[in-house]
Amino acid sequence: MKAKICGINSLKEMETAIKAGADALGFLVGITHLAEDKTDIPTARELIRQMPPFISRVAVTHLETAADVIPLLNELNVDTVQLHNDIPLAEIAKIRSSLPWLKIIKSVSVTGPESIASARKYVGYADAVILDTRTNERLGGTGLTHDWTISRQIVKELPIPVILAGGLNPENLQNAIDTVHPYAVDVNSGVETDQKKDAHKTEAFIRIAHAN
Repeated sequence: MKAKICGINSLKEMETAIKAGADALGFLVGITHLAEDKTDIPTARELIRQMPPFISRVAVTHLETAADVIPLLNELNVDTVQLHNDIPLAEIAKIRSSLPWLKIIKSVSVTGPESIASARKYVGYADAVILDTRTNERLGGTGLTHDWTISRQIVKELPIPVILAGGLNPENLQNAIDTVHPYAVDVNSGVETDQKKDAHKTEAFIRIAHAN
């Protein structure tokens, strides 16, 4: 199973994630809600430039229009965008049209059974959905889990890959995988100590994911 480490904002954190065997790294740019791990474009661009081959480069953003998102992606030179917002389907289609090679991941906040329909509407627009937990202040990175039985139902119903996020850590990851059976898993604060990526936690998280 693939594992993404999100919220990378320094060379040390990037090296920690790469050494641990991360399949993808997420950089929080264009952020409008609370996120301690956000970074600026020049920093993200330089970190991405230094990444080795065979690791996916993911821009995680709250921006809600193609006019804002496309220049950001061109400047960063990423291969994937993760849209954590309420961006309209028409705007996602514009991003796809302008950057046809780009992989698009759309976040879905799992709040209840209605989230199943919310996830379904992105089929045909996104290459994958990521299931996360949302609060009034945060669109992700909450450190809170959600109802994994709903996430499991989304996995069963969607014909596109489903990534699980939201409150995951090395202690609950295996249970989450056994319950949801996602395509991949995504973690940020769950592998941190004092708001910095912890090498031991990151290695443990990725080891569990890769064993599934």
